Amino acid sequence: MRRKLLDVDGRRSFIRGASVFALTTVALPPAVACLRAAPVEDARGAGRPSRIEIAGREEPGARMGMSGTVYGVDAKPVPGVKIFLYQTDAEGYYSRRVSDPRRARLRGTVWTDAQGRYAFETVKPAHYANVASQPAMHIHVHLEPPGLPDHWVDSYYFDGDPKLQSGVVERARGLGRFSNVVALGPGESGVAQGVRDFRIDPAQAERNRLVDGWYR
Repeated sequence: MRRKLLDVDGRRSFIRGASVFALTTVALPPAVACLRAAPVEDARGAGRPSRIEIAGREEPGARMGMSGTVYGVDAKPVPGVKIFLYQTDAEGYYSRRVSDPRRARLRGTVWTDAQGRYAFETVKPAHYANVASQPAMHIHVHLEPPGLPDHWVDSYYFDGDPKLQSGVVERARGLGRFSNVVALGPGESGVAQGVRDFRIDPAQAERNRLVDGWYR
């Protein structure tokens, strides 16, 4: 019960903070970065890729990739799980001129393939810009498994971020590849790589279900 209260309170705090954030931010100019993307694979039919590029080749920031597998309650990989992702850019903005998480510029949807796998490449998000109390860097994630509601799960966080709350680190401890606090390691062409698996939880899907694509 305490974990549920912490999740709900944290999500409500994010929504309140995002509202303030959207009212206090201004536009900044973009820079240039380069990307070496892997081929796109179809998950279950055309237009449902299991590997995507969220941030384009011109997007500034440190390149990073994430991959993993989604498992069901029976511990078997689940194909066709819809995964929606969105984040700030390398300057800490969701959108410009006003930063609004509901209109995040860097966002994308990926589906797990026949082996339950997904992958995406992007830039590492920054701490929120022009906000006094900055949360840790994160990438938001929604899951929509077949037969279950679209719902939010804990964001991707990054090991070593000085703004990570101790409670987040403690809850992630010992979860291995299922941890939402991800350690980024070296990869090809300077693209850091991380791994995060998911375990589908029908109770969590009901508890965290979205309304019109957003938190209740």
